[in-house]
Amino acid sequence: MIVRVDLGVVEFDIDAPTTAMLDVGLEGAVREAHRAAAVQAYAELEAQLLHSPECPLCGAGLRVVKTSKRKIGLLCGPVRIPVRTWSCSCGHITRPLEQALPKGRHSLAVVERGLYLTTMIGYQRSSEALSHLSAAEISHGTLQRLAKAEASRIDEAIATTTQQLYTNGVAPAELVARTRADTLVIAVDGGFVPDRSTKHDFEAKCGVVYGMKATVSKDRVELVDRVAYAGIENIETFGRRMSVVAMEQGMLSAGRTIVIGDGAGWIRRMARDVFPGAVYVLDLYHLKHRIRQVFPEEWESRIRDEAIGACLAGDPIGAIRVLRAATPAPERDEAYRRLLFYIRSNALGIENYTRTDLFGSGCVEKAVDILISRRFKLRGMSWLKPGAQGMVKLKVLRYNKAWNDHWGLRFAEAA
Repeated sequence: MIVRVDLGVVEFDIDAPTTAMLDVGLEGAVREAHRAAAVQAYAELEAQLLHSPECPLCGAGLRVVKTSKRKIGLLCGPVRIPVRTWSCSCGHITRPLEQALPKGRHSLAVVERGLYLTTMIGYQRSSEALSHLSAAEISHGTLQRLAKAEASRIDEAIATTTQQLYTNGVAPAELVARTRADTLVIAVDGGFVPDRSTKHDFEAKCGVVYGMKATVSKDRVELVDRVAYAGIENIETFGRRMSVVAMEQGMLSAGRTIVIGDGAGWIRRMARDVFPGAVYVLDLYHLKHRIRQVFPEEWESRIRDEAIGACLAGDPIGAIRVLRAATPAPERDEAYRRLLFYIRSNALGIENYTRTDLFGSGCVEKAVDILISRRFKLRGMSWLKPGAQGMVKLKVLRYNKAWNDHWGLRFAEAA
């Protein structure tokens, strides 16, 4: 169905022929033309949808018995669209234009742009920014509701694929092809979000999968094919979905899979249960940080170096032996006990240092910063889980550079 709209010629007067006035004048005139064109387009669309002014039931003529105006938020601002009710003497009533209007009060273009802003700034500021930049009006409460609603649409594909895999044993349809010489890396971490209901925190789990690196500059390496997944969900759901992402990124064909974590118990259990064939590696930065917390002084550098050296040699028992021979300051006794437990608990991840030269989970640390910290931990901010889930899904879309693909499908479905 084709709707042709005549935009005519835009004319306006300006007091001073400056670039600034010209630009602002053109913008306002174009918005006025946009609003008029929208009314014209919907009128033409109604005529096409009606097909014939005859009743499909009895063949008698239809007549307009009522005209109401539906307010729709467009990028040019709110527009009131006439919606006519047609009736027949037999009792048949139809409103053909209703099927073409947005289900909500805003066009999908306004929704997309509003949600794009919310991934960077708060809902209220997003509402204000959108109004200032495009004249579109959408409240902060509506943006918050739409963000939560969009999460299920974003998750639809991976939820279906995960169910098929773990219920019917059906692998994902599209898989990246890798070689036996390739290594696939799965880095996992979590970020805490202030909980509005409990006044404590809940954890957003995050994982990054990649297999290819490229040197961008002397000190910078780019992960060419990195893909992230994040969610406010239990360990089982997160782990299963991470396994789907890893399969899609070529885990089944890669020669080796490495799972890197900071030593948290849930990450170790996920690596064991969901990626049993993978090499689990403890992130070296976190290990060094914990050792330095217990032995921070310059004169304790020998203890640090020997303990870390033993770990790099794949000998966690040797590292414990070195640490037990040392005497930390009394105020660090509790941290000392936790360090020994940390090394024992992550013994396998330390032993595997001899099986790889990949020791760091910096990629997922950065992902947590981008996906969680920068948006969820602004001053005075707290979240309920459904709202945080919606926002983190929108953030992942942008992080994976899949925003345009997702919204392209949404626009196609709405056409």
